[in-house]
Amino acid sequence: MVFPGILRKINKTLPALLQTIVIICLLHFMTQGIVTKVQKKFHLSRYGHTDAGSQRPGRRATIRTAGGFSHSSRPPRSSSPSTSTTTTTTTTTTPMPPPPDGLMEKEHSRRLDILHRACSRWNLGLWATGKSNNVTQEELIALVNIPKSPLYQALLVSENHHLAVCPAARNGIQWLARRLLQLTGRFTERQLYRLHEPPAAIARHNFPYLNSWEAYPTVLAKSITVLMARHPFDRLLASYRHILEDPEKNPHGYLHYGRRIVRTYRQSPGHSKGPTFEEFVRFLLARDTHHLEDSWQLTMRRCTPCHIQYNMVTHFETLWHDVQWAWKKAGLGSLNTTDYFVYNLTPKIRKQYFSELTLAQILELYKKYKLDFQLYGYTIEEHMAYAKPGEEALDPALMVDLPRANHDMLQILLEAAREKALLKAEHANAVKAQAPESGSSSMGLPLTGERGSHVDISNDIEPDADNSKPE
Repeated sequence: MVFPGILRKINKTLPALLQTIVIICLLHFMTQGIVTKVQKKFHLSRYGHTDAGSQRPGRRATIRTAGGFSHSSRPPRSSSPSTSTTTTTTTTTTPMPPPPDGLMEKEHSRRLDILHRACSRWNLGLWATGKSNNVTQEELIALVNIPKSPLYQALLVSENHHLAVCPAARNGIQWLARRLLQLTGRFTERQLYRLHEPPAAIARHNFPYLNSWEAYPTVLAKSITVLMARHPFDRLLASYRHILEDPEKNPHGYLHYGRRIVRTYRQSPGHSKGPTFEEFVRFLLARDTHHLEDSWQLTMRRCTPCHIQYNMVTHFETLWHDVQWAWKKAGLGSLNTTDYFVYNLTPKIRKQYFSELTLAQILELYKKYKLDFQLYGYTIEEHMAYAKPGEEALDPALMVDLPRANHDMLQILLEAAREKALLKAEHANAVKAQAPESGSSSMGLPLTGERGSHVDISNDIEPDADNSKPE
């Protein structure tokens, strides 16, 4: 009979069929986790260079002063003290009025002069003189890996607005990219904070390459060409905090770099899962950074400032006012945005991380990023003051060659205004604390209509929501 024959065949093949199903299920569950990790790694490696230096627009502009990151215009009130390793403070304020045009012109001329003198000393690009001048051996070695021709493909160019920008990771490019996208008229302020990709990636689609490389010099000669700079050490610290410090927030950074750093440089157990800042610095000092994260490389390699005629250098520490000046010079008027902030690593946070390093490590780190220091005029006195003495011998030649004091007048002016605003706020809070509440006497006792009634009075002053620390 046919029916019993079919049953015998099914009975014979059933074990193999079940084994196949079990194997398929196991492979499915195993590959599902791998695919998820690969997707995260691809996404973060493609868009992992976002600058935490922006916030959603709100009714009031907000200054951020410590390196935190939040998409809300106001941080949540913390019911208990934060236990995180970093500190973020937020203060609601209004932008400082633009400095006088004469001061802005003088400061940006000074920055360009520093850049041009460095290029001339290295006998490089547009400022080549035919011979190098007092170039050290370390500089000669570093210059070998610098492009010998302009990398125009790195620029975001808007012919219609006579504006060009070289985007550099961790230098505030995501905030500036939003301002560039705003110029296209295709995005509202609200839409700029609901983008499906990082703003810099979308800006590349909206500001494509010119028709030919030969067209760039002509277009740039009629444009405000912006080079974005930041203190190299602050740039590294901001990148470390974003990519490596917390493996839970950035698993790609831990899987791609952090795990290897910990395995290679951790000397004793007991630290966090992610690498410490000192371990990260040792990793950088031992490697060629050309094939690592963009924010760990010299900005000189990407933007080729000695080969492109930049006519404006923005500093991250004064970015908002610098961009206002760029818009004015390009004939674009004032920035049309409520998104104003100053996003700085405070001395307290710098000390927290750079106190992990020895003085010799800081000097070696300076040597590695010396070209950027020379181009932008930044110094390392503050960072050296936080360092541990250490047992390593110091290079006398390097100590003599340290950068001189930075007289960035715009930054000094803004810092003075910020300190003045903080003192004014502290005075207002002190007056508020001393003033009696409405409905109470000058002694702080409640005024009641009936003799002998009792009301509990708390001496705790409720902190302002804008000054509370986010968890």
